[in-house]
Amino acid sequence: MRSPAVTRGRDEAEAALRGVALFADLDPAALRAVAEASAWRSWPGGTTIFQRGDEGNHLIVVVSGRLRLSLGSALGKEILIGTVGPGGIVGEVAIIDGQPRSADAAAVEDTVGLLLWRDAFLRLLARQPDLGLSMARYLCSLLRSTNFQMESIALHELRARLVRFLLMSVRQIHGADPPKMAKLKVGLNQSELSAMLGASRPKLNRALHELLDEGALTRDGEVLVCDMPRLRAIAEEAGASEI
Repeated sequence: MRSPAVTRGRDEAEAALRGVALFADLDPAALRAVAEASAWRSWPGGTTIFQRGDEGNHLIVVVSGRLRLSLGSALGKEILIGTVGPGGIVGEVAIIDGQPRSADAAAVEDTVGLLLWRDAFLRLLARQPDLGLSMARYLCSLLRSTNFQMESIALHELRARLVRFLLMSVRQIHGADPPKMAKLKVGLNQSELSAMLGASRPKLNRALHELLDEGALTRDGEVLVCDMPRLRAIAEEAGASEI
C-alpha cells in the first residue's frame, strides 16, 4: 500500500539507523550511504502495509510506532507471528531472496519508518562489503530467535515460556547487558501474547499474575518493569535459560 512521505532529513535517518542492529556496526561512510538510499514513510494505525504474496521489493526500519506480523487462512483464522517496534525491521528476508512476502504486515498504531528498496540495497551490498556481513549476522539472530520460540513452546511449561519471552524481549531492547530493573513495553494484548506462547488467555493471565505477585514483575502503567535477577533465576530453575 502506498504510504505518505515524511519530511525528515538524512541526519535523522542516520541517527535512526545507528540504533538498528543490522546497521549499528557499519562505519560512518557506509551508514551515511544507507541513510541516503532510504526514504521516510508513515502509516496510520490500522493500515495494511503489505500482504502475504505481495512483491518483496523493500524493507522497513521502524522508527516509531509498531507493526504487526501475522499469517491468515482462507477460513479467516490468524496466527500472530509478532510485533516490531522502534529499531526493528520487517521485510529483510524478501529483500535478499526477492521472493514474495511470507506474512501480512499492518500498523498497530501510527508508525513512522525508513523504507529501503531492494535494488538500492543490492547496490549498497556491492559497494559496502561490511553490510553483507552485518546482514548475515542479523539473519542468524532471527534464526536463533525462531529456534528459541519453537523450543519454548515444545519443551517448557507456560510459566517458563513467559519468562523466556520476557528475557528475550528485554535483550532485544536493552542489549546483552540490560539494567537490573529493565523496563519493557510488550506491545501485545493478552490474546496476542497467549497465541504467541501457545496457551489460553486465562492460563497466561494466571502465569503473569504469579510473576507480579512474586515481585519478578511490576507494572508502571503500560510498561512492565522486569527484575532481571529474579527472572533469570526462575528461568534457570525451570531449565529454560536465555539464548
